[in-house]
Amino acid sequence: MATEILVNDGGAPARIMNLGNANVALSAGTFVDMNSSGKIIAAADDQEASTSGQKVALGVLLVDAAAAQPTSIVTGKGIVCNVLVGADDDSMAIGAELTVNELGKVEATADGDHHRAVAIQLAAIDTAATDSSGSTVSMVKVLLI
Repeated sequence: MATEILVNDGGAPARIMNLGNANVALSAGTFVDMNSSGKIIAAADDQEASTSGQKVALGVLLVDAAAAQPTSIVTGKGIVCNVLVGADDDSMAIGAELTVNELGKVEATADGDHHRAVAIQLAAIDTAATDSSGSTVSMVKVLLI
């Protein structure tokens, strides 16, 4: 990615690990999870505390991963990362709690949907970031929680 994903872990306990092969091609900055076949997938928006026992994403994909290829995932808490933005709306502001959408991208946490917050927004959204293919994407600096 032209934009670095791992900004600064600040000494926080973090690991960059291959936790499995990608199920499909995934972009760096995506929150990821594991399916029942042990493949790495984009974390879905079903991260609901009330029905999934406080389920959380495994971490954030550090570099792009091709289908069926190994992944590099940043795991831990207190880590500062740039992540992909799903829905850029007025409720996404510095200090906001963020959750993931169905594509593993962050969006504002709506209190009524019981989705677990995965990050705190630390900066304004960068709408001019580029991915590894040179496409423009929206990213935001967050603190993983």
